[in-house]
Amino acid sequence: MATIRQVDSCDSRRAAGGRRLLWRPDAATLNAAIPFFYIGRNRYGFWVAREAEGKVGGLFMRQRSALRFARKFSEPLGCATMLLNEPFELDVENQGSRVTVALTSAVEIAVRRLPTVATFVGLMVAEWRKLVAEVSHAVAGERRNRAAIERDLFHGHYRLSSKNDDDLPIQ
Repeated sequence: MATIRQVDSCDSRRAAGGRRLLWRPDAATLNAAIPFFYIGRNRYGFWVAREAEGKVGGLFMRQRSALRFARKFSEPLGCATMLLNEPFELDVENQGSRVTVALTSAVEIAVRRLPTVATFVGLMVAEWRKLVAEVSHAVAGERRNRAAIERDLFHGHYRLSSKNDDDLPIQ
């Protein structure tokens, strides 16, 4: 596979209506005989692999799967790939993961028809992450306290085997 480089919006052109057109680098940059694929994320965060001439393309859960798809469709010679920074959509028939297509459809329905539910789920996920962080912080604090008690009482020679601090010897 050829070198991968990041591309931003200045490397793309816009059609009427603001739709971005992907274009293949000129022959001085990349030989026309070498297959060329764009790899990037769509607006929902799934990976898109699309051949520059629009012959094949697919949606994937992981970037690695998108790169594997590009290699598979350019065998045995290999291909050049370009990672895009901006989201772009697959505009050819999907030949990638069927599961990703189903998930994309579900996300589209949720975003379009149930924005309050999607917002609620997003808030719940954020709150869950905060809770997990707080619990992790509390558990780490408990471990630090136990280690400090062991250092103070036993000078590093022994470890407490009790799970209850009430069983500590009183000095």
